[in-house]
Amino acid sequence: MQLSKKRYFLTVAHAILLALFTAMNAFGCKSTQTNEDEKFHKITLEEYNSFDWQRQVETIENIAKGNSTSEDEKIIASGLADDDTAVIVSALIATNQLGLDEFLPQARHFLKYPDPIIRWRALLVIEKLGTDDSFRDDVASMLGDTEWMVREAAFRTLRNYKKERSEKKYFYPVLFKLNEKNPQVVVEIYRTLVWYDDAVAWPYLNKRSYHCKTVSELILVMRELARTKTREAQVRLKTLTRSQSAMVRNEAEQLLSDYY
Repeated sequence: MQLSKKRYFLTVAHAILLALFTAMNAFGCKSTQTNEDEKFHKITLEEYNSFDWQRQVETIENIAKGNSTSEDEKIIASGLADDDTAVIVSALIATNQLGLDEFLPQARHFLKYPDPIIRWRALLVIEKLGTDDSFRDDVASMLGDTEWMVREAAFRTLRNYKKERSEKKYFYPVLFKLNEKNPQVVVEIYRTLVWYDDAVAWPYLNKRSYHCKTVSELILVMRELARTKTREAQVRLKTLTRSQSAMVRNEAEQLLSDYY
């Protein structure tokens, strides 16, 4: 009798465990399927507008990873019209990554936005997509921005406009920025002056080489001077082969070998 009861309880326990295992498996499959469905579900503009800002940012980031649809572009347009900084930034990044030049007017508008990160992101959109000369004045207006990342991008973007190289409309404003303190911006100023290929700039570059505050800045100036291939640059580089700094001496010798 006892053996029979024991067998009965074992059978019941086995049945319960089997039922639990089956239920867990079914739930797991359903959960996996639900996740897969969510992964491939395309968010509509109506759904997007019902999200909080974090979910909106996540949605825009996901859109930027693939090919956009017309509904996706409506969502990005909504993001650009938002008043939340994080949403605007994500929309500008998506615009840049997807190459959506129809949003260039919004990017131009954001060049005057109070938040420097948004100004910078907007300028990066124009750098990539706004190659039309109509953006040249907008870009030049950012050369004196209070944020160094914006200034750096502005000098770099200015070199996208072929007419600027021949007309030199902003040559002197660039030249007079040689007193810039940020080293990353200084690099772009040097490159822009050499890009202009105007002999007027060479004496200024040469003079700057006597007032560099760090070895790294001096080496940057030396490299840009070398690219001018002028007699004055050659003389200055020969002088620098006698510098107290081994790095400067080695750089000067290498540049003379490469360019003269």
